[in-house]
Parts: sequence; structure tokens; C-alpha cells
Amino acid sequence: MNVIDEIFKSISFDACIYLHSAFCSPWGVTSSNPGKSSFHVIAYGNCQLEMAGQDPLFLSAGDLIFFSRDTPHKILNPDERNNLSTTLICGQLSFQQDNNPILQALPRVLHITANEMDQAMWFKSLFQQIVAEAESDNAGRQLVLDKLAEILFIYVVRYYAQSTQLRDSEQAGLFMGLADPNIAKALIAFHRHMDQPWNLQSLAAQAAMSRSKLASRFSELLGVTPLKYMTHWRMQLAAQLLKNSHQSIYQIALSCGYQSEAAFIKVFKKQFGMTPGQSRKMAHSNQFD
Repeated sequence: MNVIDEIFKSISFDACIYLHSAFCSPWGVTSSNPGKSSFHVIAYGNCQLEMAGQDPLFLSAGDLIFFSRDTPHKILNPDERNNLSTTLICGQLSFQQDNNPILQALPRVLHITANEMDQAMWFKSLFQQIVAEAESDNAGRQLVLDKLAEILFIYVVRYYAQSTQLRDSEQAGLFMGLADPNIAKALIAFHRHMDQPWNLQSLAAQAAMSRSKLASRFSELLGVTPLKYMTHWRMQLAAQLLKNSHQSIYQIALSCGYQSEAAFIKVFKKQFGMTPGQSRKMAHSNQFD
């Protein structure tokens, strides 16, 4: 989980809760959030989730449904008894980075039941806090809700990394790599010391594996080669430092493990289609728009 801590330091995302409403049956709402992740908190009552080509999923009070990527769906309660009420709290997250390894490693749809949440009191406590805040009329309510939505995403990641759903999954990604003791050592070393000039040989040494075995196992578990993985996160760190620090381009290159400013600029331009200087100028310009 140290890797998750380091990754969260180098990604930017915004979270918001945009709906808190009670519905009386029969009712149904269609939801789609292009380019965003989203979630629904079932505060009270029950309902069902429908997605194309899949059996309905029944949801009860205390359940959380999280969509790591945009997944068109419908939430409804077709029961004709109009005295049945369901309260939903809905939110969404938008990420600045494309190809986010955390999102790619999560299942498209993650259902955490009330019973499962009872086994993780830290998660249940947050759930209850979101419901209580949504029902309040306190000053700063929306700001608090949006901050709680950010924490909710971190909790979803933590929960999945520890869950049986991950152990039963065959989906390649970051969490599969962390579940392998040798690969996890390499990932932790890289993310703790991204300023080091990592290559396949030094990464393999951390994993106590040969280069060929590391490359094969890493690609199998994470779905990407070690070098592509390292380049991706070096560039994400660089983008954050360009936006949020006053370090020179050369200092940022060193912080990202590049000993040559020219080599760093070449990789950055290939990744983002612009030079580090142009990226910094654009980031600062957007702050004042």
C-alpha cells in the first residue's frame, strides 16, 4: 500500500457530490458520465441497477456502487407501491491524467454491500458521515461533501486492494502487481525513489529476479512493460512538479530520474505533445482563467 500512497501524491482529481434525493416508487433514472468515474450511495431503501447485457443487480440501504469508468446504467425501483422511498447520494470524479493505472486496475463496476462495509468500520464511518452531511443544512455543506467524495475514492481503492474480489480477479493491473511479493518490492522501491536512474537491471535487483523474468512477470501482472510503467509515472510526476513547484526544468528532470535535461525534454514531449516549458506555461495560464 506504500505504492498507493506515492501514486496518490502524483495524480490530480476532482470529486463532487451532485445529487441527494429521495425517490418514491415506481421510479427510474438513467446515468452516464462521459470521461468520469462515478458512484451511488444508497442511503435508505432499495433499488436495482441495470446495465446492458447483464442481469439486474439489487442494491439495499448501506450499499455503495462505484464505476471506475463511464458505464451507462439505470437505477430504478419498479415496485408499483408508491409509498416505497429510496434515497440516493450520487457523485463523480474527474482525473487530469489519461490512462490512470489505478482506474485501469479497478473493475469497471465495484459493488460494496452494507454487510461488507460492516467488516471495515473505517469505511462504514465515512459512509455514515456522507449521509449525515448530505442531510444537513450546515454552512459549507457542499464543500465538505466534495472533500468526503475525494476520501471515498481513496477508501474504495484501499478496500479493493484488501478484498477477496481482487484475489478472485484475473484482471491485469497495479493491484495484481502489488499482490506478488517480488514485484511489489520493485514497485515500492521505484515509487519511493523516483529520482533514481532506474532501468530494467536495477529494478530486477530490487525484485531479486533476473531481468528477463522480471520483464515477463511484470508485464503479465500489470499489463504493461516495466519501462513503460516507469516512464508513465515519471511523466505524471513531472507534470505535477511543473504545475505546482518553482523547480527548474533541470531540477525536475533529476527529480524524475533523468540525468540529462535533453533526454527528459524528449520523453516529455513524446508523452504530452509539448515541451515541459510549454506545459508549465499552459498550467499557470489555466490557473488564472
